[in-house]
Amino acid sequence: MEIKYQTVLNNNPVIKSTVEMANGLISFFTLKPLTIDEIVHLETTYNNSNQFPTSLRELLFLAGQDCYVLDYGLTDTQEEMQNDAREWLVDYGFSITRPFFVIDVHRGSDIFLFVYTDEGINDPIVYEANLDKNLPSGYSWLKNLQASLSSFVNARISYLQRGINPF
Repeated sequence: MEIKYQTVLNNNPVIKSTVEMANGLISFFTLKPLTIDEIVHLETTYNNSNQFPTSLRELLFLAGQDCYVLDYGLTDTQEEMQNDAREWLVDYGFSITRPFFVIDVHRGSDIFLFVYTDEGINDPIVYEANLDKNLPSGYSWLKNLQASLSSFVNARISYLQRGINPF
């Protein structure tokens, strides 16, 4: 697959930690990809058999199994993460009616990041879904993070390379 949007991720399959561990060891962060067949299966299941936006396909191709700047939660597979997030929406009484794909989960089942897969753009915008029932008045549970998927990933890589926690 030709990489057009996730070039920074592609150019950094392994990142060396800038911080030495207490035991004197240096840790390395390594990407783990998905196969094209696995991506097509996800597209069939979560995008009505339509291809994902190019940037999302590239992300999954490079780091769909493990990404050092995205938290896939306690799940073993992308499919499990997608299903969990959809169950959380139901459990918390929320709904997303457009096709979407979760890219990051954190704080248990309260918050996840996702992209809509029907925007018609190759590098979709990242959104946050905050399912916390105790949000302050006037705070929307859905938030546009004002960043394309590639710029979001690039920013987190930059943090990690500078020794800053990307989360």
